[in-house]
Amino acid sequence: MNERLALERQKLVRAWYRYVTRPSPALAVPDDPVEVPARSEGNVDQEVAASWARSALTVPPERVSAPVVSESDVKHSWQESPLEYGVRGLIPELRRLAEEADLIVGIGDTDGTLLWTQGSERMADLATSINFVPGGQWGEGSVGTNALALALRTRQAVRVFSAEHYVQTVHDWVCYSSPIRDTHTGALLGVLDFSTTWEHSTPLGLASARHYAQQIELALNGRSAPTVGELNLRFCGPPQVLYGGRRLHLTPRQHELLCVLALHPGGLTLDALHAHVYGDQPISLSTLKSEVSTLRSLLGGQIASRPYRLSVPVRLDVQDIEERLLSGQVSAAADVYDGPLLPHSASPLLTYWRDYLDAALREAVCRSKDPDLLWRYASRFDDPEVLEVLEHLLPDDDHRLPIARARRAALDAAF
Repeated sequence: MNERLALERQKLVRAWYRYVTRPSPALAVPDDPVEVPARSEGNVDQEVAASWARSALTVPPERVSAPVVSESDVKHSWQESPLEYGVRGLIPELRRLAEEADLIVGIGDTDGTLLWTQGSERMADLATSINFVPGGQWGEGSVGTNALALALRTRQAVRVFSAEHYVQTVHDWVCYSSPIRDTHTGALLGVLDFSTTWEHSTPLGLASARHYAQQIELALNGRSAPTVGELNLRFCGPPQVLYGGRRLHLTPRQHELLCVLALHPGGLTLDALHAHVYGDQPISLSTLKSEVSTLRSLLGGQIASRPYRLSVPVRLDVQDIEERLLSGQVSAAADVYDGPLLPHSASPLLTYWRDYLDAALREAVCRSKDPDLLWRYASRFDDPEVLEVLEHLLPDDDHRLPIARARRAALDAAF
């Protein structure tokens, strides 16, 4: 047995036990002593600690298994989901991987409900005992901290090891999850998970989850390929720039420049571009010219000057979200919105758009009076206003009502 893994597990179990047995766990906040982001010292990763705090509001740590929806409902959802098309060609490979690596593979929807699973005989038996099966509801509000829920919330690939899981029955597991997106719109489609028992943990697990999630995205992308040379910009949430289907790894400043230029397809003078990007910062025009020149090279020369403008077809999530809101497609807008627009940018223009989109989407979601939409939004973003509206709409017998109340109370207490 790997001694390093065993030691990591022991430290996490102790941290978890201290957390769930301390007084008033429902009042837990992510700044508690056990929630220090130093995995190498056996402490709890900050994202996991924050998830524990949310989980403590609604999930008993002694919960045995996940709730399950009916078989007919999940079968229909799987058949109607675009994910079924994306996974179809990979099924033989995923089955072989599951058998050879002794793991279980799961595909979940955006709420964390499993739609399809495939596993080795041993892992399939273990999975059945905790309802890690089609129809199993693995959202954070149902079973607490787990990899599927964290990947959906953070929109990043994540590993959740042993006692990082909030529910004790999953402490023998290690899980790797990666979100699956629509490469055209950036909308979240679901999540891919690889799980096995903790002693089989490997650094390749997370890389494999990312790889196969990307393969699913590519299969879906093949249904309607983007225009050759199209610049696809996603800046609401984790930044991503695709040029002709190829991902570019850019600096934060280059992200700002691209976003400002994309918001002005007619072009900008050098002075106007400087004002929109730098505001009152003491940055020279020559520095800006150098930044634009570097970015132009990365785009194969596709930035014109006099005025400065992008010379290729552009798709910008900021504009997609606004167009959907203006046409009343609130649910579609919320699916594309992964978070605030370039949250660390001090650009006057992007600060305006960040505040505007955030307020407009929240208002539209609240005005929709759609409990399912409000629930999806509240599951991703800590927003007391949305939770308050949701409370008034949910009937007394809805299992989501106590979760919404508890989360709003915790948020109100934190501010």
